Amino acid sequence: MQLGDKILNTTYYQKLKRVGNKIAKKYLAHPNEQGIAKNIPMKYLDLFYKFSKKVKPLRIRYRGKSKLAKLGNGRYTYTYQRPASFCHKDKADSFAIYHR
Repeated sequence: MQLGDKILNTTYYQKLKRVGNKIAKKYLAHPNEQGIAKNIPMKYLDLFYKFSKKVKPLRIRYRGKSKLAKLGNGRYTYTYQRPASFCHKDKADSFAIYHR
């Protein structure tokens, strides 16, 4: 019996798979898109890290907006201004899942 087979037979694996699939189905991406799920809140990130390591090889991409802060006198400045195709993990609002 290989290590992968031992992991597949544990109750932890079964629970992880059930919960991960349930969340992914709730935030399912449109069939014409490349991703599996999108706009998943950051509170589920830890679960999907475990899910992607044990269950399926998944790629996680962070999504978020640039953040504005009010300076006063009606002026604003960016506290975080991101490039169009990238977002840091600590500034992300949500994440998306893709096949690896």
